[in-house]
Amino acid sequence: MELLKAAAGLNDVQEQLIETIETETAVKIFAARKMPQASETERTERRDAIQLALRAAADVPLEVMRLCARALKLGHTVAVHGVRAAAADVQLGVALLQAAFSGAQTNLERKLSSLTDTLYITSVVDEIARLSEEATAATRAAESIVRRPQA
Repeated sequence: MELLKAAAGLNDVQEQLIETIETETAVKIFAARKMPQASETERTERRDAIQLALRAAADVPLEVMRLCARALKLGHTVAVHGVRAAAADVQLGVALLQAAFSGAQTNLERKLSSLTDTLYITSVVDEIARLSEEATAATRAAESIVRRPQA
């Protein structure tokens, strides 16, 4: 029963990851950068539109981190309730999720330097720290199960 719940949860994560990465944030950034800037009002509108688009672009890797952390927790469930013969597959899945998490984190941290909203930046930095702790704990928990010697 627990494996079925984990499988359903992982399928949901997969669908959400696909939706997340298919967003058109680059198009929004290019469109904002092409806005007119002849007057002070136009420059302000352009700057605000760029910041909004950059924030949307930063939300993508943040969501990827959230989803990877969730999947890593489900990986622990799979490790606990799965068959021992699948341990190598679980290890691979955990490693791939950890790599995706780390890549998204690096991407997000680079994007934050382009933003000016300090409240948003602070909340994202705090969330990065929390998600990193969750992902690390979930990775260790899953790995401790699959690396356990057979009895």
